[in-house]
Amino acid sequence: MIDTKLRKKVQPFFDTIAKGFVKLKIRPNTITLLAFVIGIISAIFIGLEWMMLALILLWISGLFDVLDGTVARITGKSSSVGAYMDLILDRMVEATVILGFYHAYPEHTLMYLLFFVAVLFNFTTFIVAGALFKNEGNKSMYYDVGIAERTETFIVFSLMMLLTSYIYWILLAFNAIVFLTGFIRFYRVLKYTKE
Repeated sequence: MIDTKLRKKVQPFFDTIAKGFVKLKIRPNTITLLAFVIGIISAIFIGLEWMMLALILLWISGLFDVLDGTVARITGKSSSVGAYMDLILDRMVEATVILGFYHAYPEHTLMYLLFFVAVLFNFTTFIVAGALFKNEGNKSMYYDVGIAERTETFIVFSLMMLLTSYIYWILLAFNAIVFLTGFIRFYRVLKYTKE
């Protein structure tokens, strides 16, 4: 929700940075891969309990995740392959971050498993909505706004890194929000298919 609500306000900042990548002739898919690799390294540092370094790298990964699409739009190089890579690699970063937490704090296994189930459910409803609903935005497919989006996920991961004693409760609350997002979208898809 934060992504959708604040994106227009902060997009000029992202445009400025993206123009630097364009001048350096760095391609959007390369930025996507950099975001992925940096996110994986962040997850490794979580597993090692180097939380401040992990936190910084996670947000750099998130910044690159925004910049890949921005560079693609600026250069006119948006592609289905790029959008596909972005969606999949974003989920892989989230999964490895959770695996990093599992390695460092295995006592919260149930919450990690619920996170995977919640994300699987939510992402499935997102993809189905994207396939069914007409795309009228500037994304590569219909983008159904949810309560929990990428920025919310990064905020939750950050809180988990900073407040390790509360990982269980932070993730419990976030899992409920992710499930709620999926249920709302599931209902919208069902309603749409009946019309």
